[in-house]
Amino acid sequence: MKGLLTAIRLIFGVAGQLLVEVARWLLADLRRLAIVVLIALCIWFHGQASSNRDLAQSRKAQAGRWYQTFRTQKAEMLKLVGLIREARREAANKDRENDARVQREWNAHLQEVTNDYRTDVVAARAELARRLRDASQRSSAGSAASGSGTAALSSLSTLSAGTVRPGETAIVDVADLGIGTDNTVTLEHLIDAWKRAAAIDVNGQR
Repeated sequence: MKGLLTAIRLIFGVAGQLLVEVARWLLADLRRLAIVVLIALCIWFHGQASSNRDLAQSRKAQAGRWYQTFRTQKAEMLKLVGLIREARREAANKDRENDARVQREWNAHLQEVTNDYRTDVVAARAELARRLRDASQRSSAGSAASGSGTAALSSLSTLSAGTVRPGETAIVDVADLGIGTDNTVTLEHLIDAWKRAAAIDVNGQR
């Protein structure tokens, strides 16, 4: 021990001599050394406790920042979800309104086509009846003018019930003329209805 103290004094000079004196003073009474060790341990533990408190406060502050960030992000997500739901409701309302509009337009067109069909089919039947009367009158006049000769061929010659009588020229039956007229008018208005339906904008308001 004396050799160690001597070496310390030689290496560090005055400071070393002071350290040697302190060491001798401590070693002279082990209780002094124990007290110094306890004081050093207390200082060290105090430093560790302070460091731990600082670390805990830092982590608490960091956790608070993370929690605030989480709440902000959660609020943004809820806002986005609300916007999506509102957009879906608005889209559904627009779809219902658009469906109702398309149905209204189609009903209006259908009513117009139906009214036009009823008017046109009555007019076509009346025109057919008029032309048949005119043809019959011309046929009768031709027969009277030529005696009992062959009747002139009219543009709408008719076939009466039964067999063809002398002087008559048969092309088509009156009933068939009526059916053909009705079918022609029906087809024309079906085409009109199809064109009107195709013209309706089904994707949105015009």
